[in-house]
Amino acid sequence: MSFDARLRIARLLLAVLLCIADSGVSLAYEVPLTLAALHEAFILGQRNDAATAAFLNPYVTQITENSREPHIAEIQILTPFAQVVDLSRRFTSGYSEEQATREYHERGDTVVVRIVLMLPAAYPKPDALQNDALAPAQQPAAPATALRPENFWQNFRFATKQHGKTISTRFIRNQPIHSTPTKDTPSVLDGATVWLEYDAKDAASEETVVEVTTPDSKTISATFDLKKLR
Repeated sequence: MSFDARLRIARLLLAVLLCIADSGVSLAYEVPLTLAALHEAFILGQRNDAATAAFLNPYVTQITENSREPHIAEIQILTPFAQVVDLSRRFTSGYSEEQATREYHERGDTVVVRIVLMLPAAYPKPDALQNDALAPAQQPAAPATALRPENFWQNFRFATKQHGKTISTRFIRNQPIHSTPTKDTPSVLDGATVWLEYDAKDAASEETVVEVTTPDSKTISATFDLKKLR
């Protein structure tokens, strides 16, 4: 069957699914994704508008902490459907539906947890500028958090649980977050993004808790109900 024929069938199935959605029936966490679901996810990501943002909003929990230590800023969970939406919205130019479909099949059905860790600000506060006029002996010591190695995230512990049981992590990776350099200030390490990958067959369509334990043994958690997500 040609790609055009498969695309026509996918669009027909999409129309049926939209009718089901309008009737109030929950579509929930889908594994594996059908051609219709892949098409829907790709189009939703390519829109990259308020509808896209509204769809992804339940997948993210913002963490508000007033801390002078490294802390958790955001926890996000991405189902296979949400991953296609997220990738499609990030590559709205030159990114095709065929590519999105191929990449989905290459990575398989996974559930991904994304955690953003932030460091305290490493640049002087406005009130600290007054210290420039002080003699060196009078100036306060530089904060210990001003410089940290890029592997600081390894001091955190991560766990994703269902019914109190920890799901086995298939893969973990990280990427440092650096500030944007300016004419007067160099780029500094602001934090890190950590991705935890799980096999979808190990993550049931039910309430899921992501726990992050900080270096000072404080546990922050975010709860996502996969029954209510795509």
